[in-house]
Amino acid sequence: MLASGTAVVGMSLGLFGCFFSNSDSAPQITEQPKPGAAFRGQGAKFFVGAKGKAPLSYQWKRAGVDIAGATDATYLTPAVTAADDGTKFSVVVSNAKGTVTSTEAALTVYPPPTITTDPQSIAVAVGATATFTVVGAGQSLAYQWYRDDIAITGATAATYTTAATVAADDGAVFTVDVGNPSGRATSGPATLTVLAAAAIVTPPASQTVNAGQPAIFSVVATGGNLVYQWRRNGTDITGATSSVYTTPVTALTDSGATYSVVVTSAAGTVTSANATLTVVSLANAPPPAFAAQVVASKATNAAASFISVLKSDGTIFSFGDNSFGERGNGTTAVGNEAPSQANLPAGSHAVQISAGEDHVLALLDDGSVYSWGLNTSGQLGTGDQSLRTTPFHVVLPRPAVSVAAGMNHSVAVLDDGTVYAWGVNTLGELGTGARDVLVAVLPAAVPGITNAVQVAAGRDHTLALLADGTVVAWGSNGSGQLGNGSFKLSRVPVPTGATDVARIRAGGDMSMVITNHRVLLAWGENSDTQMGLGAASSGDVPTPTGVIADVVDAAAGDRLLLAVGSDGILRGAGANETGSLGDGTTTARNLFTSASVLTNTSTVATGGKAFSTAITADGSVYAWGDNTGKQLGNTAIGTGGTPTPTLVPSFDAIP
Repeated sequence: MLASGTAVVGMSLGLFGCFFSNSDSAPQITEQPKPGAAFRGQGAKFFVGAKGKAPLSYQWKRAGVDIAGATDATYLTPAVTAADDGTKFSVVVSNAKGTVTSTEAALTVYPPPTITTDPQSIAVAVGATATFTVVGAGQSLAYQWYRDDIAITGATAATYTTAATVAADDGAVFTVDVGNPSGRATSGPATLTVLAAAAIVTPPASQTVNAGQPAIFSVVATGGNLVYQWRRNGTDITGATSSVYTTPVTALTDSGATYSVVVTSAAGTVTSANATLTVVSLANAPPPAFAAQVVASKATNAAASFISVLKSDGTIFSFGDNSFGERGNGTTAVGNEAPSQANLPAGSHAVQISAGEDHVLALLDDGSVYSWGLNTSGQLGTGDQSLRTTPFHVVLPRPAVSVAAGMNHSVAVLDDGTVYAWGVNTLGELGTGARDVLVAVLPAAVPGITNAVQVAAGRDHTLALLADGTVVAWGSNGSGQLGNGSFKLSRVPVPTGATDVARIRAGGDMSMVITNHRVLLAWGENSDTQMGLGAASSGDVPTPTGVIADVVDAAAGDRLLLAVGSDGILRGAGANETGSLGDGTTTARNLFTSASVLTNTSTVATGGKAFSTAITADGSVYAWGDNTGKQLGNTAIGTGGTPTPTLVPSFDAIP
């Protein structure tokens, strides 16, 4: 954001002609070194003017001590630090006739800026603009404004004025970085309140939970300075006065209870529709481990789609696009249907795989992590941004137990419960709290997590399952996929409220967990009714919501959600673009609908661009939906794809 370089102080170019004299005298200083100044990380330049019998020699001193190699009329310091502030420099000029010492010149190291006045919160009417101002102190100040922690393009002055506001702007939070080459200061937050009549954007959703677990209801509303009051069966719930309400632990007798919320602004009151709670009683039976695994790329470019399969013997095979070495076999090529094997180290055995947009992660049974494919955001953890067509060993401080690939970032849980992440960080994908580090090419620890056991990654967000069965999340949150009731990204982990969790999943802008009692909770993107809650529930849901019971696996793409039941039936909801739900049609579904053909499904995955794949209990691999990248692994299917799950021929995931 801020320029860096070298501070040049005390140089008079017109005196260069006086560096040397043809006289026969002892040296004389014609221009004393002037005080120097530089920003942290820059060098400061000092100059002395002298004359006398040639040749003249120079020796610069720092605090009276000779500086090795500093033997010219000009001296450029190394990059300065805060500790260098006030240091004094002098120079001894000598020739055959004598020696003379200059006066001392002090170095000033400019500090980072400070903020003397933070931007203030503002309330405006709908249609008005809002102006935020910051006052900073320091040299060479530069500014960058953020809305909900996302940089605002072009907002680089001390004052920022919004566009004409709409009701949805209510609650937006603005901050500003004030910086110079020595560092930056971040202002406190200023909240924008947009005053309007109370309006409900997304009502609380009906849901299913297991007895003994709480239910989490949420409402999304606008109106400015809102007040909430939740009701159960039409009666106010004492203390339930925020946008999120978590019930006490439920019992079977709570099944059928209805929940609503009254939302009040200065301009009026509105009451939500009722949401119905269904309570089931399922055994404590965590979903079983997978004999084999299948993953699908998160590519938004259909032609870049691929599928990778981890077979039960620990080998990895892929079909589809290989433009960036996604197959890990040492080659790059356009997509084709023939499966090819990744070149893992001889004798190795993979136990988990995960796919990003154009890269793959593999966890081996010895805890080592390998990566391959595209690396423009450092998502391979190689220390550079060059692609790899063969598996690269990611250096981590300890063995890993779980890995996940986001679109362009990667995450791993180590055997001591810590989490490391690398790759793109534009939206806080790495969870480190830094917003001035946009790419990390080496793994960095996610602060504050010491008891993780699993990770999952969507497009730009990450989930971590903790040992106590709770889940934290970080990264992008434009659809509510972090589960904390807001739509503001978080660059550090935040609790989701989910409990009793056995397995986590993420895809697109959706998050999912499967509880120990096999209830699927989902939250985030729901604009295509992919949560299967019916036509009345089409808004994004920012809190964990029980959508279907008796589930062992789930997967989400950009516009759909698939769930594998304990009965082996695959069910899905959402847009059904290119037949990606697998029900033999391209009809959108707002309730979970069974896929055709599949009756003994074990695990499922869905790609970023409308295709899906599953492994059945006998090791057969099926694929359906879009086939632009020839990722469905079957030459009988054209690039237009198929809405019916179709066997990948001559391939067995459980040999």
